[in-house]
Amino acid sequence: MPQINYPNRKTDDMNSAQMSNRTPESDVDNRIWIFGGGKFGSQAANTLITKTPEAHITLVDKKRLTALPGDINFVRCDALDWLIEHVATDTAGVKIIPAVPIHLAARWLCRKFLLDGFRITPLEIPVELLMRLPNPFQLAENCVAVSHADFLCPPDCTAPDRVCTHTGLPRPEPLYELLHHRSRSYFTPLILTSLQFGRGVGGYYAGDLQKIYKTATSLATRPLLIGTACKCHGVIDGLVLEPAV
Repeated sequence: MPQINYPNRKTDDMNSAQMSNRTPESDVDNRIWIFGGGKFGSQAANTLITKTPEAHITLVDKKRLTALPGDINFVRCDALDWLIEHVATDTAGVKIIPAVPIHLAARWLCRKFLLDGFRITPLEIPVELLMRLPNPFQLAENCVAVSHADFLCPPDCTAPDRVCTHTGLPRPEPLYELLHHRSRSYFTPLILTSLQFGRGVGGYYAGDLQKIYKTATSLATRPLLIGTACKCHGVIDGLVLEPAV
Protein backbone atom coordinates (compact mmCIF):
# COMPACT_ATOMS: atom_id res chain seq x y z
CA MET A 1 0.00 0.00 0.00
CA PRO A 2 1.32 3.48 -0.75
CA GLN A 3 2.35 5.47 2.27
CA ILE A 4 0.94 8.92 2.85
CA ASN A 5 3.20 11.37 4.64
CA TYR A 6 2.43 14.90 5.67
CA PRO A 7 4.78 17.69 6.75
CA ASN A 8 4.84 18.96 10.31
CA ARG A 9 1.95 21.23 11.13
CA LYS A 10 1.46 23.56 14.05
CA THR A 11 -2.14 24.18 15.00
CA ASP A 12 -3.65 26.34 17.67
CA ASP A 13 -4.79 24.77 20.92
CA MET A 14 -8.48 24.90 20.05
CA ASN A 15 -8.04 22.97 16.83
CA SER A 16 -5.62 20.34 18.07
CA ALA A 17 -6.75 19.68 21.63
CA GLN A 18 -8.90 16.69 22.49
CA MET A 19 -12.54 17.54 22.89
CA SER A 20 -13.84 18.58 26.31
CA ASN A 21 -16.38 16.25 27.92
CA ARG A 22 -18.21 18.70 30.17
CA THR A 23 -21.15 20.86 29.24
CA PRO A 24 -23.62 22.71 31.47
CA GLU A 25 -26.35 20.42 30.15
CA SER A 26 -24.39 17.28 31.10
CA ASP A 27 -24.81 18.07 34.79
CA VAL A 28 -28.62 17.96 34.63
CA ASP A 29 -29.52 15.68 31.70
CA ASN A 30 -30.28 12.14 32.84
CA ARG A 31 -30.73 10.59 29.40
CA ILE A 32 -28.45 7.75 28.34
CA TRP A 33 -28.31 6.25 24.83
CA ILE A 34 -26.74 2.82 24.46
CA PHE A 35 -25.97 1.66 20.93
CA GLY A 36 -25.78 -2.11 20.57
CA GLY A 37 -27.52 -4.77 22.63
CA GLY A 38 -24.86 -7.47 22.54
CA LYS A 39 -22.52 -8.48 25.35
CA PHE A 40 -21.11 -5.03 26.05
CA GLY A 41 -24.33 -3.10 25.46
CA SER A 42 -26.25 -5.40 27.78
CA GLN A 43 -23.53 -5.11 30.40
CA ALA A 44 -23.68 -1.33 30.12
CA ALA A 45 -27.46 -1.35 30.51
CA ASN A 46 -27.33 -3.52 33.63
CA THR A 47 -24.54 -1.46 35.18
CA LEU A 48 -26.11 1.93 34.49
CA ILE A 49 -29.64 1.05 35.55
CA THR A 50 -28.23 -0.07 38.90
CA LYS A 51 -25.89 2.91 39.30
CA THR A 52 -28.36 5.54 38.10
CA PRO A 53 -31.90 4.21 38.53
CA GLU A 54 -33.32 7.68 37.85
CA ALA A 55 -31.79 7.74 34.34
CA HIS A 56 -33.88 7.49 31.19
CA ILE A 57 -32.04 4.79 29.23
CA THR A 58 -32.64 4.06 25.56
CA LEU A 59 -31.00 1.04 23.95
CA VAL A 60 -30.80 0.99 20.14
CA ASP A 61 -30.16 -2.18 18.15
CA LYS A 62 -31.27 -3.28 14.70
CA LYS A 63 -32.01 -6.77 16.03
CA ARG A 64 -35.00 -7.55 18.20
CA LEU A 65 -34.04 -8.03 21.86
CA THR A 66 -36.24 -9.98 24.23
CA ALA A 67 -34.47 -9.66 27.58
CA LEU A 68 -33.82 -6.13 28.77
CA PRO A 69 -33.23 -5.08 32.38
CA GLY A 70 -35.63 -2.74 34.13
CA ASP A 71 -37.44 0.16 32.50
CA ILE A 72 -35.23 0.50 29.45
CA ASN A 73 -36.68 1.95 26.28
CA PHE A 74 -35.74 -0.32 23.37
CA VAL A 75 -35.63 1.02 19.81
CA ARG A 76 -35.18 -1.37 16.91
CA CYS A 77 -33.15 0.67 14.46
CA ASP A 78 -29.72 1.04 12.91
CA ALA A 79 -27.47 2.80 15.43
CA LEU A 80 -26.08 5.37 13.02
CA ASP A 81 -29.45 6.19 11.48
CA TRP A 82 -30.97 6.77 14.93
CA LEU A 83 -28.05 8.83 16.15
CA ILE A 84 -28.20 11.09 13.08
CA GLU A 85 -31.90 11.72 13.70
CA HIS A 86 -31.62 12.46 17.41
CA VAL A 87 -28.48 14.50 18.09
CA ALA A 88 -29.70 18.09 18.37
CA THR A 89 -29.08 21.29 20.30
CA ASP A 90 -31.15 20.04 23.25
CA THR A 91 -29.25 16.74 23.55
CA ALA A 92 -25.78 18.08 24.42
CA GLY A 93 -25.85 16.53 27.89
CA VAL A 94 -27.01 13.07 26.79
CA LYS A 95 -24.54 10.28 27.55
CA ILE A 96 -23.72 8.07 24.55
CA ILE A 97 -22.47 4.53 25.12
CA PRO A 98 -21.14 3.04 21.85
CA ALA A 99 -21.28 -0.77 21.93
CA VAL A 100 -21.45 -1.53 18.21
CA PRO A 101 -18.59 -2.87 16.05
CA ILE A 102 -17.99 0.42 14.23
CA HIS A 103 -16.30 3.70 15.11
CA LEU A 104 -19.65 5.30 15.84
CA ALA A 105 -18.39 8.85 16.39
CA ALA A 106 -16.45 8.86 13.11
CA ARG A 107 -19.38 7.35 11.20
CA TRP A 108 -21.75 9.95 12.64
CA LEU A 109 -19.39 12.76 11.67
CA CYS A 110 -18.91 11.43 8.14
CA ARG A 111 -22.65 11.01 7.60
CA LYS A 112 -23.25 14.54 8.83
CA PHE A 113 -20.43 15.94 6.66
CA LEU A 114 -22.03 14.38 3.60
CA LEU A 115 -25.51 15.58 4.52
CA ASP A 116 -24.15 19.11 4.84
CA GLY A 117 -22.48 19.04 1.44
CA PHE A 118 -18.85 18.21 2.20
CA ARG A 119 -16.80 15.71 0.27
CA ILE A 120 -14.75 13.18 2.28
CA THR A 121 -11.51 11.54 1.21
CA PRO A 122 -10.29 8.72 3.50
CA LEU A 123 -6.58 9.00 4.35
CA GLU A 124 -4.39 6.02 5.06
CA ILE A 125 -2.79 5.98 8.50
CA PRO A 126 0.96 6.27 7.75
CA VAL A 127 3.14 3.32 8.70
CA GLU A 128 5.47 5.69 10.53
CA LEU A 129 2.61 6.69 12.83
CA LEU A 130 1.45 3.11 13.33
CA MET A 131 4.94 2.22 14.55
CA ARG A 132 4.57 4.84 17.30
CA LEU A 133 1.21 3.55 18.56
CA PRO A 134 0.64 0.70 21.04
CA ASN A 135 -0.63 -2.58 19.57
CA PRO A 136 -2.17 -1.14 16.39
CA PHE A 137 -4.72 -3.30 14.61
CA GLN A 138 -5.71 -2.14 11.14
CA LEU A 139 -9.47 -2.28 10.53
CA ALA A 140 -9.24 -0.50 7.17
CA GLU A 141 -6.61 1.56 5.37
CA ASN A 142 -7.84 4.69 7.12
CA CYS A 143 -9.06 3.11 10.38
CA VAL A 144 -6.96 1.58 13.16
CA ALA A 145 -7.74 0.26 16.63
CA VAL A 146 -5.05 0.80 19.28
CA SER A 147 -4.64 -0.38 22.85
CA HIS A 148 -2.17 -0.29 25.71
CA ALA A 149 -3.42 -3.77 26.62
CA ASP A 150 -2.23 -7.00 25.02
CA PHE A 151 -4.57 -8.98 27.26
CA LEU A 152 -8.32 -9.20 27.90
CA CYS A 153 -9.34 -6.45 30.31
CA PRO A 154 -11.69 -7.19 33.23
CA PRO A 155 -15.29 -6.31 32.32
CA ASP A 156 -15.76 -4.22 35.46
CA CYS A 157 -12.53 -2.20 35.26
CA THR A 158 -12.66 1.00 37.29
CA ALA A 159 -9.92 2.68 35.19
CA PRO A 160 -7.83 4.00 38.10
CA ASP A 161 -5.46 6.83 37.28
CA ARG A 162 -2.17 5.40 38.49
CA VAL A 163 -2.17 1.61 38.05
CA CYS A 164 -3.62 -0.93 35.65
CA THR A 165 -6.50 -2.90 37.15
CA HIS A 166 -5.31 -6.14 35.53
CA THR A 167 -1.52 -5.99 35.99
CA GLY A 168 -1.16 -3.74 39.01
CA LEU A 169 1.65 -1.95 37.17
CA PRO A 170 1.93 1.82 36.69
CA ARG A 171 -0.46 3.00 34.01
CA PRO A 172 1.16 4.36 30.83
CA GLU A 173 0.29 7.72 29.32
CA PRO A 174 -3.48 7.99 28.70
CA LEU A 175 -4.15 6.92 25.16
CA TYR A 176 -6.21 10.01 24.32
CA GLU A 177 -3.16 12.16 25.14
CA LEU A 178 -0.72 9.86 23.35
CA LEU A 179 -2.81 9.87 20.16
CA HIS A 180 -3.00 13.64 20.30
CA HIS A 181 0.69 14.43 20.44
CA ARG A 182 2.09 11.50 18.42
CA SER A 183 -0.16 12.13 15.42
CA ARG A 184 0.44 15.88 15.04
CA SER A 185 3.22 15.46 12.47
CA TYR A 186 0.75 13.77 10.14
CA PHE A 187 -2.74 15.03 11.02
CA THR A 188 -4.67 17.62 12.95
CA PRO A 189 -5.95 15.37 15.76
CA LEU A 190 -9.54 15.63 16.98
CA ILE A 191 -9.67 13.09 19.79
CA LEU A 192 -12.91 12.46 21.66
CA THR A 193 -12.12 11.40 25.22
CA SER A 194 -14.18 8.46 26.40
CA LEU A 195 -15.24 8.88 30.04
CA GLN A 196 -16.14 6.13 32.46
CA PHE A 197 -19.84 6.35 33.32
CA GLY A 198 -19.81 3.09 35.29
CA ARG A 199 -17.53 0.14 35.99
CA GLY A 200 -16.39 -1.05 32.57
CA VAL A 201 -18.74 1.38 30.80
CA GLY A 202 -17.22 4.11 28.65
CA GLY A 203 -18.87 6.83 26.63
CA TYR A 204 -19.10 10.52 25.81
CA TYR A 205 -21.59 13.36 25.62
CA ALA A 206 -23.64 14.10 22.52
CA GLY A 207 -22.50 17.71 22.79
CA ASP A 208 -18.92 16.63 22.22
CA LEU A 209 -19.85 15.14 18.85
CA GLN A 210 -21.28 18.51 17.91
CA LYS A 211 -18.11 20.28 19.06
CA ILE A 212 -15.91 18.00 16.97
CA TYR A 213 -18.18 18.53 13.97
CA LYS A 214 -17.94 22.30 14.29
CA THR A 215 -14.16 22.18 14.67
CA ALA A 216 -13.68 19.73 11.80
CA THR A 217 -15.72 21.80 9.35
CA SER A 218 -13.46 24.78 10.11
CA LEU A 219 -10.46 22.67 9.10
CA ALA A 220 -11.52 21.70 5.58
CA THR A 221 -8.61 20.62 3.32
CA ARG A 222 -6.45 19.66 6.33
CA PRO A 223 -5.69 15.98 7.08
CA LEU A 224 -7.75 15.12 10.16
CA LEU A 225 -7.40 12.27 12.62
CA ILE A 226 -10.80 11.54 14.17
CA GLY A 227 -10.38 9.46 17.30
CA THR A 228 -12.28 8.08 20.26
CA ALA A 229 -10.13 6.91 23.15
CA CYS A 230 -10.14 6.23 26.87
CA LYS A 231 -6.99 5.76 28.94
CA CYS A 232 -6.23 2.35 27.43
CA HIS A 233 -8.13 1.74 24.17
CA GLY A 234 -9.06 3.73 21.11
CA VAL A 235 -9.90 3.83 17.43
CA ILE A 236 -8.79 6.40 14.86
CA ASP A 237 -9.88 7.38 11.35
CA GLY A 238 -7.89 9.48 8.89
CA LEU A 239 -9.73 11.75 6.45
CA VAL A 240 -9.78 15.11 4.75
CA LEU A 241 -12.85 17.29 4.12
CA GLU A 242 -13.47 19.40 1.06
CA PRO A 243 -16.36 21.84 0.68
CA ALA A 244 -18.77 20.90 -2.08
CA VAL A 245 -18.44 22.93 -5.28
